Order: sequence, then structure tokens, then C-alpha cells
Amino acid sequence: MSSRVLHLVSRLQPGGRGQTLWPTVLALADAGVAQSLVLMDTRDLPQARLMQPASVRLVEVGPGRAGLPAIRRAAVDLRGELAAGSPLAVHLHGLSAGLLGRHVLRGSSVQAPLFFHLDHDTLAARLVRGLDRSAFLVQRDRVEALDTAGRPHTAGLSAPIDEVYFDTARDEADTPLIVTTGQPDDLACAQTFVQLAVMLTGLRPTLTFGWIGDASPAVLQMLQAAQIRLLRGQDAHDRARALSRAWLYVAPDLGGGDGQGMAEAMAAGVPCLGRPVATHRALIVHALSGYLCNRNNDLLAAIARLVEAESLRHAMGQAARTRARHRHGRHRFRASMRLAHGLAPMAGLHRELVGTV
Repeated sequence: MSSRVLHLVSRLQPGGRGQTLWPTVLALADAGVAQSLVLMDTRDLPQARLMQPASVRLVEVGPGRAGLPAIRRAAVDLRGELAAGSPLAVHLHGLSAGLLGRHVLRGSSVQAPLFFHLDHDTLAARLVRGLDRSAFLVQRDRVEALDTAGRPHTAGLSAPIDEVYFDTARDEADTPLIVTTGQPDDLACAQTFVQLAVMLTGLRPTLTFGWIGDASPAVLQMLQAAQIRLLRGQDAHDRARALSRAWLYVAPDLGGGDGQGMAEAMAAGVPCLGRPVATHRALIVHALSGYLCNRNNDLLAAIARLVEAESLRHAMGQAARTRARHRHGRHRFRASMRLAHGLAPMAGLHRELVGTV
């Protein structure tokens, strides 16, 4: 998994592009993430050289100050950076960068998530409409996932995830265990999971599959026919224990109705694989905390990749747990509730948050 982040930057404003460029660059540099900056205007070179950390690479720019020639040059530079290796993420700072980056990346084989640094939600809504990848809006006070219609995600959970998921230590099974959750009588979900298990028959090492929760007689018969284990899931402790043993969580529901189960799996530190639907996009950052797969072949390839690469699986699981804590952890929920009512965060809350990131 690449660890490089690519920035495409419109004409700089005082304090950086919308006052989110340098905070983002510095935060990623502190985390040890490699970064490259592509400037759309050569007049910004002196400021960029002054502000950039030593670990950040400034892409050398050719002649041309503004106008169409500069846009063409920036497009060439961006394509060159993408050809050098798929980045972890692409940050587009400003409207011009958003338009150019969207044009270059739309339909590209590079599936890195896009982060739009814009002051206006409506502009972000227009830019992300029809995109085939995860997209996020970055503003000075927030980072929000966007759906393909350009709206901030409303799908997902509004309440915190039980802390037992965050507190349960990972204890992977001896053989690869792929799990999912589903409603007891959800025949469509069970059938999709069974089909996945059949398609992966014969893979080495041999995979095992588990269904967390109850199952109606019809669903149980279907699962047993495919040798899928029924794992206890009566309460949060049961589900957390089952998830602690899992290598991967796969969401078979093509409609994205299993947001609760996926969020719990991420909180338990399990890499998750889903589809590019609103619920899953709100939870998974593609290639960072899981994979969003359009086709079954992509899903099978992602499963094989994670089963074979222990270090990648563990890193992705940790990233999933961190993202779940940010979105659904008790500390974040309590803090956001207090701030929404004009109250300062609780005294120990900042230390708790910092200690978990």
C-alpha cells in the first residue's frame, strides 16, 4: 500500500489555500507520510518553499505563470505524479485544482480517495457528482465524507459504538476467517455471502467463513450447505469476541444496509470490504481503512491480497479502528454533542482523544 499523498494546489491565498493546506501538510508530515506538492501557479513557489516541511517534495514546475498554459502544465505534472505510483490520497486545494483534478482522475485506474479543500459545500456537491471513488470535503472545522450526489453523508450511525469493540484485543484465528453480519431472515444477504464462499473455494490457504448473529431455519440451511459457521452474536460482547478472531469483514449487502455491522467490525480493528454505496463510502476510505469494490473480481482480489499480506492487513485494521473511533467513539460523540450546544469539551476529553489516535 502506497504511503504517498499528492496535493494539487490552486493559486495560494494568505495562510495557504483556504487555510487548510499547511495544516494538512504539517499534520501528515508529523505522521511520517510522504507528500508531493503540484502548484498550478509558479508565483506561489517562494511561499511554498518557505512553508513546506523538509520531508515534502515540491514538484518542479516549468515556465508559464497563469492561464491555459499553466493549467495544461499542471495537468501534465499531475498525470506524471499519478503514473509514478498510485498515491494514498489526492488533495485538491481550491476550485481550480478541484476541477482539474476531477477531470484528470475521473475514470482513471487510480482509485485513490479525493479530498476537496473548498469553502463552499455547494461547490463540493457539484464536483463530486458522478465520481467513482471516495470523496471528502475539507474545511477549517471539519472533514466530511461526500456521496456521489455531492451531499454530506447522512447514512450510517448517529450514536456511539459500544466501547467493548475498541477495548477487545485482536486475536486472529489460526486459519483465515472471513465474517459478516446479517439479519436472521435476510436470504438475499446470506445467498451473496454463500456465493462469495463458493467462489473462494480452493484458495490457499484454505479460508473459513462465519455469520455473526442469528439465522432463520432457511438462512441456516443455506449457510450450513456452504460450510459457513454460525457465530454467537447475542450482544456486543459476543460480537466483539467473534470479530476479534476475524481476518476480514465482508459486507455482502449490495444495498449497504449493514452499516452497523461494518462500523462494529472497524471498531474491532478488522479490515472491511464493501461496495461503493453511500453507507460503505461513509465508513471506508478506500485503500486506507478497507476496500470499496465495484466488481466481484475486485472483491476477490482484495480478499486474496489481505489474506496473504499480514502487515497490510494489520495496518489497515488499525486504520479502520482509528477511523471508527473518530466517527463513532464515545469520546467523539460526547465532544460533538457538547460543542454543538456551545459548551467546551470536558476537561479530560482532549487527552483521551489524543491517546487513542
